[in-house]
Amino acid sequence: MQLDIKTVVKKIAFDILILQKERVSVKLKLEKIKNGDDEIVIRYKKMNPTIEEIVNLTSRQKEKLLAKGEKGNTFLWLDDILYCERVDGLVFAYTMDKVYQIFHSLKDLEAAYYELGCIRCSKSMVVNIYKIHYLNSEPYGRIRATMENDEEIMISRKYANRIRTILQEGSQDEA
Repeated sequence: MQLDIKTVVKKIAFDILILQKERVSVKLKLEKIKNGDDEIVIRYKKMNPTIEEIVNLTSRQKEKLLAKGEKGNTFLWLDDILYCERVDGLVFAYTMDKVYQIFHSLKDLEAAYYELGCIRCSKSMVVNIYKIHYLNSEPYGRIRATMENDEEIMISRKYANRIRTILQEGSQDEA
């Protein structure tokens, strides 16, 4: 089963920044190829929890959710979901160009897929942080997030500090 290589690379880069924060020397080398299959090679001196997580991430089957679309029930890959929103008691998943009703609560989504980047960003929304393209600070402690499809969502001030902390954990040593 194919993984979304862009999402995997973002997650690995984030884990490398965490390793750098822990003062572990790690290099990230990306190589574009013209032919053949995408592959990820991991070289390590000693196995540690971060390396194990990268291995699990790259070897795990993609997560999928049952969803209701225009033509009936289908499965959505979690990697394709930008964010989920509760509207009038129903939960909808937004992808690059479509909207689906899903049969999970936001609380369940965050609990089950937190490690894969599904983070609560408001009372009625969970965002896939790996699908955020830009972040802009807004008045009153809120954050405007521009997703990969250029759609903008608002991260409420209640959850903004938590998301800032998650995103800054790896970026503090980057400067």
